Amino acid sequence: MEPDRALDDLKIIRRMMERTRREMGGYGGWHIMVLWGTIWFFGFLGTQFLPDAILAWLWPGLCTLGAAVSVWLGVRMGRQGGVHSSIWRLILLWWLPLIVFAVLVAWLFRLNDGRDLTLLIVLTVAVGYFQTGVFTYWVISGIGTLIAALAVGAAVLAPEYFFLVMALAGGGGLIGSGLWFIYHKD
Repeated sequence: MEPDRALDDLKIIRRMMERTRREMGGYGGWHIMVLWGTIWFFGFLGTQFLPDAILAWLWPGLCTLGAAVSVWLGVRMGRQGGVHSSIWRLILLWWLPLIVFAVLVAWLFRLNDGRDLTLLIVLTVAVGYFQTGVFTYWVISGIGTLIAALAVGAAVLAPEYFFLVMALAGGGGLIGSGLWFIYHKD
């Protein structure tokens, strides 16, 4: 590839990232990272230590709460500064195919083991973060890559502590990075 062509391509990517950020009203979704980091923390911690009877209610409750609060935050942030942004519809359409993909993979490959299903979900979320970062903030792609590496590393190297690692490193990492960005606005 010619250097001038590569520079033109990078400029196009930069403009697309700036346009996406502008349409988001400067909101990078950091509050949602803290929310889902908290859900992961308590959900995975519970999965590591609580009996299955409680887990049957824990994850559906946490995920329902997380989805509802995510929508509320998205609508609220979409109206920030008196500007109404429709970017949240696009974000929903961004994540919906990933969710459908994960459900289809779980069904087609008959994934019944909790650890396998969890790994699929975590890796799907990591891909979603990576892709989101490509169009918004590069650091989100790094967070997605780190989540994927932690999940695979824990599943392979410490399977008996997989859920604990995901609670502390995955959930804690999302909480920490989200809080860092909230208090260090770009």
